[in-house]
Amino acid sequence: MQTSLRRTSTARMSKFVPVASISEIPVGTSRAYIVGDREVAVFNVDGTFHAIENGCPHQGGPLSEGWIEGKVVTCPWHAWCFDVTDGKMTLGGFTSVDAFDVQVEGSTIKVSAEPRV
Repeated sequence: MQTSLRRTSTARMSKFVPVASISEIPVGTSRAYIVGDREVAVFNVDGTFHAIENGCPHQGGPLSEGWIEGKVVTCPWHAWCFDVTDGKMTLGGFTSVDAFDVQVEGSTIKVSAEPRV
């Protein structure tokens, strides 16, 4: 998987920050971006984009570099699994990562500067 990080605007005035073109994240892949002060992994699941915090809570493994199967990403470091739609851990559910809303406008993917509450 491609692992380059690209810094995006840190302006908090706009709730959604443009991060990529839809062509940059093909179906079944993900990429990491800096959105404001957060590192966010954006996933393309069957043409629908989802965004979660990129760092695994176990030891900080990059979830954007994990294995994607359906809506579940497996951390490449120690195999913790998370649902990319809501950030919840699938193995036991004792932890989660923040999930972010995503908008697609034309061919531009935008991620919320703030996680869901």
